[in-house]
Amino acid sequence: MNTSGAAVSPVSSKTRTTRLALESVALVVLLAATWVIAGLALQGAGVGVVSAGRTGFAALGLLLLVLLSHRGGARSGSAEPPLPTRRYSWWQLGVLSVTGVAGYTLLSTLAIALAGPTIPSLILALSPVVVLLLESALTRVRVRPLVLLATVVAIVGAVLYVVPRLGGAAAPGVVWGVLAAVGAMLSMSAYGLYFAHVNRGYRGPMTPRILPIFALGSVPLVLWAVVEVTGGGRVELITLAALALLGLGIYVPAYLVQHRIILTAGPSYAALLGLAVPPLVGVASAAFGLSALPQPLQVGGIVLTLAGMLAVIRMKFRPSNAQTKE
Repeated sequence: MNTSGAAVSPVSSKTRTTRLALESVALVVLLAATWVIAGLALQGAGVGVVSAGRTGFAALGLLLLVLLSHRGGARSGSAEPPLPTRRYSWWQLGVLSVTGVAGYTLLSTLAIALAGPTIPSLILALSPVVVLLLESALTRVRVRPLVLLATVVAIVGAVLYVVPRLGGAAAPGVVWGVLAAVGAMLSMSAYGLYFAHVNRGYRGPMTPRILPIFALGSVPLVLWAVVEVTGGGRVELITLAALALLGLGIYVPAYLVQHRIILTAGPSYAALLGLAVPPLVGVASAAFGLSALPQPLQVGGIVLTLAGMLAVIRMKFRPSNAQTKE
């Protein structure tokens, strides 16, 4: 885990904790919105177009932010030289763009198309424990039993919430959707761990660090969309508008916040936040008339998920309980 042994003043520690809490809430809301809007977009376009739209508009938004920041710096006339920018090797950039953008976007969009938004969100709920165990193995930091227990409790709550929505359907498309969701979960888990490793100790602007990843990762998805459209795939104007909203208005801030959390709180914490997404997806889907309101069992699952998440967050940021390497 990315923890530091340096002494931190109570005021500074409280400020950082408050900021992280606000960022965490924002990330959960934004991630839930991505699943709902992506599901709606799939009603007016194919998987390739939606996948390319998700990442393409996000990469465009990140590029605009970089250009605006450069123009702002030039207008301010700052005499201070710009901070040196770390450069990814082609190997690092390739791994990050495949696992975090092309692979994850393709698999998660395919999972939504084949199985709907609910089942994939259930599969992705398993990622916190996968990331936690892998992070422990890679950093040689022992997982505290209480942290692991609270994480499992949160996952059980997420499972209890999603299971009643499965409906007992076992169509062939659902099976492939589950497999795609498992692939998406493993892909994003690997991405979070590798991004944290490559950017260890980085505290500069986040946009320049993720723009190359999403720009390169969007290329195969855009090519796929072109092939899909030229082959007769449908694309409605309202779908393009939804994808523009998804990429520019939701994914850009979501990615910036998500990657900042990965570096400040660790990949396992960022993955843990994803457990709050299924309830929000379900409630939002019900609001759009795509599913029913939560059942009593699901309400209990929400309570368990929130309890497990809060327990992990409290243990993680309690000064006297900092993790130690063993």
